[in-house]
Amino acid sequence: MSLRILIVDDSPAMRAYVKRTLQLAGIAVQSVFEASNGQEALDVVGRENAPPSRLDLIFADINMPVMNGEEFVKQLKTQENDKQIPVIIISTDATQKRVMRLRELGAVGYISKPCAPEMIRLKVEQVIGR
Repeated sequence: MSLRILIVDDSPAMRAYVKRTLQLAGIAVQSVFEASNGQEALDVVGRENAPPSRLDLIFADINMPVMNGEEFVKQLKTQENDKQIPVIIISTDATQKRVMRLRELGAVGYISKPCAPEMIRLKVEQVIGR
């Protein structure tokens, strides 16, 4: 089964890097959607996570304009139809306090930038269970 994944980062280069890294890691991907901030990501989720299609996984940065990653996770987890989508944070902000707060809000994993393909594959396998 291949995955439907949303990548949320204000840097087009970082979104392209994560997308490429998923390919290098051998993750079977059906579709990759992109958003440059949390508000755009909520719009994508509203459009792409409607039956019969579901999003399998979201990668999100923390520091973004309009709506940051922390606020995005907080909003996402209040939406009944969308709160089950696993969110993995990919960020340079790896303070223990920040990571703990994101986990409390519902993020299921954290990867520090820059990240190796092996780390992304490992996190995806942990979260998706494959």
